[in-house]
Amino acid sequence: MIHRLARLWSGLQADAGPLVRECGTRRGRKHTVKKLILLAVVVLGLAALWRKMQADRAELDLWTEATTADE
Repeated sequence: MIHRLARLWSGLQADAGPLVRECGTRRGRKHTVKKLILLAVVVLGLAALWRKMQADRAELDLWTEATTADE
């Protein structure tokens, strides 16, 4: 994970011109950090949603099993 972030950062610096690279690194870092924070929030949200769906499915299975008539 850290290697990927390092490659992302070096790729961002390589794409920028020399003047932007010297003057705009702080702005570029802030932009990258904001993207990473947003990505982390999205991943955590999806994980919470997945767990909620699994819990609902398990509860439905339990109710189906409990209420199904044995014939």
